[in-house]
Amino acid sequence: MSRRTAIGAMSVGAIGVGAAAGAIVDRRLGEPTRPPSGSGAVATVAGWAARRGNRYHIGHRGSGDVYPEHSIEGYRAVVAAGIECIEISVGMTSDGTLICMHDATYDRTTTLSGTVASLPSTVLRGGRLDVPQLGPAWAAEPVPRVPYLLDVLRELGGKVVMCIEAKNDDAYPAMIAAIETAGLKDSVIIKGFYSSSRLPQARAAGYPVFGYFGAETDITLERIAALAKTLAPATDCIVLPASGASGLLNSQFVTAAVGTGIPVWIYAAHRRSDAAHFFDLGCRGIVGSSAPYIASDRPIATADTWASGAIAPGEMTRDPSSATYAPAWSGPELHLAAKGTQHFLTLGHFGPVRSAAGSYTVEVEACWPALPSSAADNLTIAFGRNDDSYYEHRLGRGNGYHAILRADGRLELYRHLDGHPDGVQLGVSVATTPASPGQWIPLRLQVTPAAITWTRTDAAGTVTSSDSTTRGGYLHIGRSSTDGEAAFRKLRLS
Repeated sequence: MSRRTAIGAMSVGAIGVGAAAGAIVDRRLGEPTRPPSGSGAVATVAGWAARRGNRYHIGHRGSGDVYPEHSIEGYRAVVAAGIECIEISVGMTSDGTLICMHDATYDRTTTLSGTVASLPSTVLRGGRLDVPQLGPAWAAEPVPRVPYLLDVLRELGGKVVMCIEAKNDDAYPAMIAAIETAGLKDSVIIKGFYSSSRLPQARAAGYPVFGYFGAETDITLERIAALAKTLAPATDCIVLPASGASGLLNSQFVTAAVGTGIPVWIYAAHRRSDAAHFFDLGCRGIVGSSAPYIASDRPIATADTWASGAIAPGEMTRDPSSATYAPAWSGPELHLAAKGTQHFLTLGHFGPVRSAAGSYTVEVEACWPALPSSAADNLTIAFGRNDDSYYEHRLGRGNGYHAILRADGRLELYRHLDGHPDGVQLGVSVATTPASPGQWIPLRLQVTPAAITWTRTDAAGTVTSSDSTTRGGYLHIGRSSTDGEAAFRKLRLS
């Protein structure tokens, strides 16, 4: 059975996560939201700038880590969650229709194929948005489709500030005409590549502008300075990529941009820890692919929602925007099966664990549907981490612990230290029955201020340690193997 056939047959249920009365709840994610601040008034760039302070959030491609990017569903969810600014990419079909689409082709994010500019808008009737890493729920009716810009302007115009870019330069005049016909000039920031001739045109026409660099390799100190000279601190912004050659963008570029006096925004952020890093460097805006999650500092879950078939806000692989690390869903089970690499998932929505400084328990069932080639490879819960930065074995980033079950049945407990790829073993290895393919193994992790206990509850196997070096509040699950497959279900935090 093909992936599309299988996921199209899956039903989607609501996920109750304690939404407050009056909250808007997406049926796939069960994510409680609140009305935008200032609701009832027309959203303008000037009004938003006057109240947003020095640290604020912008929705990237709607909310592309949890909703199909540039979908009306994603735009609606971010606005309903109270994010006051979103960014929108615009393409133009061969018959002159403006659509919301980042890429020049349909191939990456839809079931269609071909170049946007060379095909008429009628092809949209036969396709839908399709982003595999978001989960099979998005193939269930009503399926998300590529939205028309005019529909987005009609529905959300005046409710949110929009940073809008014509990805196809030929679409720019029609895009400006659509904005002004809708009476939304005061609600729009024009977005463009740092060297685009459209930026000075937009400024001359009275629009604030969003000048961005596409990658670290585009950036030089001279280019930052040259861009800043064309911008106004009260209305415009310099926008830099979050990623660089060594992980996050070189801080030298961020510091230089901040030093120009023009507000600096960072895109695309996926994690709360990324936002904290760039805010600390003086950036003001974080363009986030899960902006409501990133903007929050609260846990939003105590149990998995894998039966929904949709990624939850805060669930992040090594690269949330890449299908390479996409989990797979099977009923209430989550499968991590990326080939040729370790496969870990941040459980950001569980963090920070409310009782991280006290006592808590994590319970989960895990199995190898297909055993790894090495019996020493393991299933893992990483815990006690201070933020939601990515964890995998021997990465050497961040402090915390990892509790493991090896395929040969050994239970072990380790502490890991920032800057050190090797973990420090705590206690002794405890031998239990080796795993069999498809065998579900119940595991329990108990953390108190004074001790850690790691147990396989279907066997006489427990590792304990009195180590209390750190007690942070973020969790990960994953597998160390570069082959095989790991599956998890019934994850609970108490």
